[in-house]
Amino acid sequence: MHFRYLALDRRQQRVSGEREACSRTHLEAELLQLGLELINAKPRHLRRPARMSRAELADFCLQVEQLLAAGIPLTEALHDLGASAEGTRLPALCRRLGERLVAGQSLSQALAEEKLPPDCVGIIHAGEYSGRLADSLRRLGNSLQQSEAQARATKKLLLQPLLAGLMVLAAGLFLMFYLVPQIRNFLTDSSQSLPLASTLLFATADFLQHHWPWLGLPPVVLLVSASGLRRHPALAPEIDRLSLLIPLIGQIRRRLLTARLAELLALLYSSGIPLLEALRSIPAAIDNRFAGNIVGQIADDVEQGSALAEAFSRHDFFPPLLIRILHAGERSGTLEQALEHIVRRCEREAGDAMATLQSLTGPALTLLIGLLLGWIMLATIQPLYGMIDGGIP
Repeated sequence: MHFRYLALDRRQQRVSGEREACSRTHLEAELLQLGLELINAKPRHLRRPARMSRAELADFCLQVEQLLAAGIPLTEALHDLGASAEGTRLPALCRRLGERLVAGQSLSQALAEEKLPPDCVGIIHAGEYSGRLADSLRRLGNSLQQSEAQARATKKLLLQPLLAGLMVLAAGLFLMFYLVPQIRNFLTDSSQSLPLASTLLFATADFLQHHWPWLGLPPVVLLVSASGLRRHPALAPEIDRLSLLIPLIGQIRRRLLTARLAELLALLYSSGIPLLEALRSIPAAIDNRFAGNIVGQIADDVEQGSALAEAFSRHDFFPPLLIRILHAGERSGTLEQALEHIVRRCEREAGDAMATLQSLTGPALTLLIGLLLGWIMLATIQPLYGMIDGGIP
């Protein structure tokens, strides 16, 4: 429960605040430990807390791991983080987890109630079962940090072409809505016959000025429809599959998904989770239903007796070279190392593809704005030369 409280500190000064506790008695005991004497407390009904981001979850795992490695019991570690951790969501999470541990739950059971991804809960459960909780938290925290860094790098690489495209669009709209109408008024007043380039330019400007609301409507409808259809269980896999067919961007997404899949499988497998159970928990942690369905089919094939590399080879989603690496890892008993090699290779290929996309986008947009300006100049200069040759009236 969440309480708004009023208390007295050691100097008999009134202190107000908010804090989570399982009961008023528990709240009073916690405040006494902080040197506060409770006067009044009222429960507050809050909205369900938002799911923690990867960065926050990585911070939680690494901080708990450090305290456990220092010999501090788990319950005390959560209590210390709940009182001293930075931010608002992480301390609240630690206090909720601490209360559940006192009530008899394990850490993995308490985290499952927080709606964390099944792969994260499975890794922590495996660490509890094997007695290597601190090691599992460290590996999970490092994996989440790497995933977050990769996501930030991807956004950064794609942000520059997006901003450049918006600048080109803004420049084109300015030319068509402001500059071209002024040129048209000047040339039409001269009573000269207009060449084809000028006629097409003015017709395009008129079309944009009169129909621009309808031209902006289809992209908005497409985005809204795709977002709504992606929530439909039957249509979401097909939409995700089509998103992987986009030139260059789809290839990058495919490589990043393969790297994420291999990273999760290596992490779960190295934590002691059986291969089939690890495969079953991966689809919920992948943000692509189409790829998740493929992993589900691979899990079915492995359950029926197929080798992992053989099950992967039945789907053209994965490159043949990666299948061979996986097969070699299975034969030599170094499956974890093979999966990590696949992760590094796919991340490197995705990074190279993103760098290529970024290097091509700048010149392409420059060429586009150059063609637009050249068209406007040609449509303007041709009639001016005609006016000069014929004599300006």
